[in-house]
Amino acid sequence: MPGRVLLSLALMTAAAEPMGVEAFLAQPQPAPDAVILYGPAPVQAVDLYLPGGQAPHPTVILIHGGCWSADIPGREHVRAVAGDLRSRGLAVWSIGYRRVEEPGGGYPGTFQDVARAIDLLGAEGPRRGLAADRVVAVGHSAGGHLAQWAAARAQLPVWSPLRTEDPFPIAAVVSVGGLGDLKRFPEAIEARCGAGVVGKLTAGPTPERPDVYVETSPAQMTPGPATEVLVFGELDTLSTPAINRAMVESRAAQGRAVRAVEVGGAGHFDLMAPGRGGWEAVAAEVLKLAK
Repeated sequence: MPGRVLLSLALMTAAAEPMGVEAFLAQPQPAPDAVILYGPAPVQAVDLYLPGGQAPHPTVILIHGGCWSADIPGREHVRAVAGDLRSRGLAVWSIGYRRVEEPGGGYPGTFQDVARAIDLLGAEGPRRGLAADRVVAVGHSAGGHLAQWAAARAQLPVWSPLRTEDPFPIAAVVSVGGLGDLKRFPEAIEARCGAGVVGKLTAGPTPERPDVYVETSPAQMTPGPATEVLVFGELDTLSTPAINRAMVESRAAQGRAVRAVEVGGAGHFDLMAPGRGGWEAVAAEVLKLAK
């Protein structure tokens, strides 16, 4: 029987024009408490934010967006929300990864980087005061796609180079303006992110790999046990309400319940801007799951 779909509407606290990309990128960048390298490329690193108070701390795995492209800064452009989450008592494990234009990026490198950075949390977390049993993955835009992918990667086919043994378990995902269905919406995604980006990210098909989406697109993957929440803006023109509702329908067809939160008056970037009602709606969902 299809799973029950949970829908709600969160209204912004103040009327405002949707935030543009320039204002989004110009937000303050609170410094992380540590930067942890996991590979030789500069982007193969994790920003760690540690709150005050007694450890172990509930932890957010934060995955930046930017159309999987190096044209937009990586970890830097989510430091504003990382700092905000730290102020709310959450540790933040904010990961970088190689994008599709970078050496080794695209398929399979982008996905392997995400997996490696998350699995490092399992090794590093205990000695840094992180609670491995209270972890929520939060991703924005392309990062929402990667967060949902990471939560489902234990179900990957055995032949996939993206599969790893004993992946770090993720109990809950908040996809913020996410792009979790590469198969149904490549044209809509590429209209905003650039021609060919989905093909670079999925690298296929080939005779040996005829369906590239069963290992790269969360909507077509076998979902894991993680709780999933989709938060999206009423005025988002990239991760549109229609795209998010289609993701809800996909999960319902798989027998999975999904909570979907549509934020009235919010655009794509309002959802990741502390001080805006869109971000308050996101933070509320994260805190419900993390504490």
